[in-house]
Amino acid sequence: MKAIKSYPTRMEADLARIALDAAGVPSVVVGIGVGMEGGMDGVQLLVPEDRLDEASALLEDA
Repeated sequence: MKAIKSYPTRMEADLARIALDAAGVPSVVVGIGVGMEGGMDGVQLLVPEDRLDEASALLEDA
C-alpha cells in the first residue's frame, strides 16, 4: 500500500475512500487529523501500488 494523498481531517479522507471503494479500488485511511495531537502529517489515504494511476484518475474526477 502506498500513500496517494493527505487530508487535514479523517472525514475528508473517508469521503475519498468511499469514492474509491465504490469504483472497486481498495483503500485504507491511516493517521490523525491535523487538529489532533501529533497530527501534523494529516490523514493518509493508501491504495495498492498497482492501482495508483487508477485511484489518481478517480480522485481527480471527484
